[in-house]
Amino acid sequence: MNNSIFINIFQILRSILILLAFLYFGKWLQQISHLPIPGSIFGLILLFLTLNLRLIPIHYLLPTGSFLLNYITLFFVPVGVGLLQYSELLSIHWLTIVVSSVVSTIVVLISVGFIYQKLSK
Repeated sequence: MNNSIFINIFQILRSILILLAFLYFGKWLQQISHLPIPGSIFGLILLFLTLNLRLIPIHYLLPTGSFLLNYITLFFVPVGVGLLQYSELLSIHWLTIVVSSVVSTIVVLISVGFIYQKLSK
């Protein structure tokens, strides 16, 4: 019983440390490259590549990943509160925001469908 608790704690800590390592490595890459892409996106892309190339087994990330996915809706609360602070600005520019969101969604759907059809042949 006591041994399994230490194993679970080790697995959770390993998972957290891997995610944090990719986050901070991505931030470091952003600082040295000076590209207008957030460091977290660099880290996410690198994590995706290492998982796809099977350099890191996915079960290393499952303890923390499962937890974060269970509570992902809580991460949108600060965004919603932030939007409430800019309600006057949003009421002025609502049409631009809605049109750009709809058009960009349609462009993404069409381009992904087109690329999928080309790659699946």
